[in-house]
Amino acid sequence: MRKYLSAVLILVSFGLLLVPTTMGYNPGMDGGLNTGVAGSGCTCHGLQTEGVVPNLLMVGENVTITEGNTYTLEISFTGGPVVSGENQGGFLIDVDSGSMGAPGTDVLAQGSEATHSEVGNDQRSWQIEWTAGSLDVAEFTLRTNSVNGDAQASDDDDWNMATFYLTSDGSITQTLIEPEARLEVPDWTMSAIIGGCILLMAIMVMVGMSKKPRGRRGET
Repeated sequence: MRKYLSAVLILVSFGLLLVPTTMGYNPGMDGGLNTGVAGSGCTCHGLQTEGVVPNLLMVGENVTITEGNTYTLEISFTGGPVVSGENQGGFLIDVDSGSMGAPGTDVLAQGSEATHSEVGNDQRSWQIEWTAGSLDVAEFTLRTNSVNGDAQASDDDDWNMATFYLTSDGSITQTLIEPEARLEVPDWTMSAIIGGCILLMAIMVMVGMSKKPRGRRGET
């Protein structure tokens, strides 16, 4: 009986180890402010999709970029799921030259990065301030997250990322970052794998317990 109970406890413990965690990532997007690395995207919100198009525009006309001056940039995106609730989307942007600033409460900025605040996820466009650095061409990497408003990080949300190059004459060119190849599997796949492993281990344990040790020759 003790051997049987021990085997059951081992199986339960093994199953718990295989169960994936459902806790959300605290900073929101992968990486986030003050991490040293802005991250690779909104990995908790579905897959990267070309249906979401990030946009970065310079506010104002005939703008010439001068080192040390501060400029206003507008971030937005199109595409993604239909909004059914209050939350609409978010963003994370970083730049290789200069620094970011937050002109309003809907944006958080630190160093070379900026993202939406808690109150800033109820919209799909934002404005940020950028103080120009010494490079003639500043490279911005923008990640935008389009959510359906159900307050759940799930595959029902879509996101995408793009690189923007801002030159000294104020012009911006865009290059979309291709999604990584991903194998799409049904939601029940992990549960099936876990159940199969537990069942296999249970069979092995039962077979092992059913085998009785053979006595030595001559013993009665």
